[in-house]
Amino acid sequence: MGATYDDRDVHDELHSSPNGWATIVLDELDDGRWLATQGVSVQGHGETAADAAAEYCRKISEAGDE
Repeated sequence: MGATYDDRDVHDELHSSPNGWATIVLDELDDGRWLATQGVSVQGHGETAADAAAEYCRKISEAGDE
């Protein structure tokens, strides 16, 4: 069984408060692909929800570097 949020090993100070957390909305599209967004102009797409979220986060990170 995988780790859960309540497991001591994964629950550290960084994750002890919801301050600074963000919610990424994941929608499965009609073609089976996934869309990740957060109410901004940036979107991530992928074959899986994880791929879409990863692309979204990469784009947000790159936008912050500009």
